[in-house]
This record gives sequence, C-alpha cells and structure tokens, in this order.
Amino acid sequence: MGIELWSEGHSNPPAVTMAETPASKLHIYLIDDHPVVREGFARALSDEPDMVVVGQAGTAADALRETASCKPDVVLVDLNIPDRDGIELLGALRAQLPQAKLLVLSGYDDEFRVAEALRAGAQGYLVKTSKLEEVIEGIRRIATGGAPLSSSIAGAVVRAMRKPASEGSGGLDALTPRERQVLRLLAAGVSTRETAARLTISPKTVETHRVRIYAKLGCKSAVELTRIAVRTGLIEA
Repeated sequence: MGIELWSEGHSNPPAVTMAETPASKLHIYLIDDHPVVREGFARALSDEPDMVVVGQAGTAADALRETASCKPDVVLVDLNIPDRDGIELLGALRAQLPQAKLLVLSGYDDEFRVAEALRAGAQGYLVKTSKLEEVIEGIRRIATGGAPLSSSIAGAVVRAMRKPASEGSGGLDALTPRERQVLRLLAAGVSTRETAARLTISPKTVETHRVRIYAKLGCKSAVELTRIAVRTGLIEA
C-alpha cells in the first residue's frame, strides 16, 4: 500500500492530545487489529498538513471507549476486529458518533459485505489493496460529504444496494448480532469452548446459538455453514 511500516524497534507515533490538535485539521481515529498497520497509517497521515491522528485501537471495546471522548471527524475502520463483528461495530460507532464520517478500509471486497457496511452507517468503503494516496484522498472526500468507493467494487456495490436487504445475503440478515459472531467463529474453525471464552458466554449458550443458526440458514453440516460464511464474506476463504 505504499505505507511505511514500523516494527518494535521503532518508537510509536507520538501521542496527540486534544489541546495540541489544531481545530482546522481533520481529526482521524484508526481502528485495525494489527499494530504495525495502525502505526504505519498514523505516521503517514500525520505527515499530511490537514490531518492529525487523535487515537487508534485494535479492539472494538477500546475504540468505542476512546472515540466517545476524542470525537474524531473521520474514523478509519477495519471490519476484521477480534472482539466484535465489524458490521455491528459500525452500527455502534454510528450511534455514538452521529457527526463523524466512517470510512471502511477492509480486505473484504464482496458485494454483500460492502452493502452491509454501507447500510450499517459507513459512508465510504476502500479495499486494502488501495494505494496510500487513494486512502488519503478518500479521507478528504468523505470529510467533505463525498462517498469514496474503491473502483474495483463500485459496480458491485451499486448492484447490491439495489437489492432488498435479504436478497443474496445467504439468510444472514435473519441472524442476530450475537449469532453472527458465533457463526463467524465456528465457520473459521474455532472450537465451541474457545468461542465461548472469546464471547464471554457458556459453551451451552454457544450450542444453543449453533442450533438456531443451523435452523435459520437451513444448514445440515459444519461444511455447509462454512460455505455460506465464505460466500457472503463473513469470513475469508
């Protein structure tokens, strides 16, 4: 992506307090579960004369706690977050930060996942194969009311948004946010016990969710469940 990445041997980007942040600059918040990616973006964006990174997080919990106080103008969001479904996170950010612009930067490029993100409150969607210059321009565009989309997905997004929410979704729209979380983990091969630990619920509750998911999606096997999750972009192949 043309971003300079920083390893443990380099110092972290300097912390920026709100008192030090010029009001004329765009306040950017970064959400990505890879520290080296966040730090690379923080360095690159802070070099722009009209931008300043006011915070970054690798989990949904940290992001929601910190953005509540720093009130960013633009939030750059990766959908692959370990402690919460990415679409659910977008909805929570939209409710908490109604004035902020939410720009997704994700490895997912299927039309269902992109349409889901836009319906959940994102105003733009870029794929991670984008060049750094495209991401920077996307941030400026979304901040001024634009809706940046990667050229590789623009056509698919238009088609998907014209469909009813349930059409082509593989039935995922019938699932609750918690059932989506369980499905994502189980389809990725995570055990029932580990799924329970990650979501802070009991293994019995995971099994209850599994039964409901199978019934709602019409699945008869774990292989079939995984195929649906891959086809709809809930997990990567």
